[in-house]
Amino acid sequence: MFRKKWQLTLSIAFACLGLLLSLQFRTHKAMIDDLNYQSNETLATIARNLQTQYYQLIQEVWDLRTQLKLLEQNADQNKTALEALTRERQKLNTAIGATPVEGPGLVITVPENEESYFGYQDVVDIVNELWNAGAEAVSVNGFRVTNNTSLLPNEDYSAMVLNGIQLSAPYVIKAIGEPAALEKGISIPSGIIDKLISLFKVPLEIQQVDKINLPAANVLDFNYAQTVTAPATK
Repeated sequence: MFRKKWQLTLSIAFACLGLLLSLQFRTHKAMIDDLNYQSNETLATIARNLQTQYYQLIQEVWDLRTQLKLLEQNADQNKTALEALTRERQKLNTAIGATPVEGPGLVITVPENEESYFGYQDVVDIVNELWNAGAEAVSVNGFRVTNNTSLLPNEDYSAMVLNGIQLSAPYVIKAIGEPAALEKGISIPSGIIDKLISLFKVPLEIQQVDKINLPAANVLDFNYAQTVTAPATK
């Protein structure tokens, strides 16, 4: 078996040499004559050298394939990491109200009614009840409510002020979340909705909807506050 392989290799070597000699016959006749008198041992050495070079080239090809595969794997890992960071950034932007959002939820409408009292504190209580019931995003009269939102009464308590903007009835409070769970959460006995309807006769309207669109909030720019790096634990 080894002899057959050696003979095949030698044949390939002779073929390569023959092609080379035929191309250079006119200008290198002396070299051709010299090769014709080479011993079998010398030709075998040439064949082994060619075979060694061939295997070296094969090894280089495999090395390049391995490097390419590693580069592709690193690219996939980098892509996966980038996608994870992008999703995390989207979640954070949603949490702080930096981006508009949409989804199913609840719409609570408080029409203007002089016979019943409904103040800014009631709006605050309803918003807090919605958060407790699982709301993911909330707005009041088209303004997004976040943890940085300021809700205060105006001077005579006849209206409310949201981030410096005065709002008045009718109040429309929208919340994104699972509609049935939100309504159940804010309709508990002795809760804010129950008290407003039964005690103060406030004509609230509660509606479950399939799609609500909420705008982005005015996100606070941090010009002075800086992140504190926690010391490394030993």
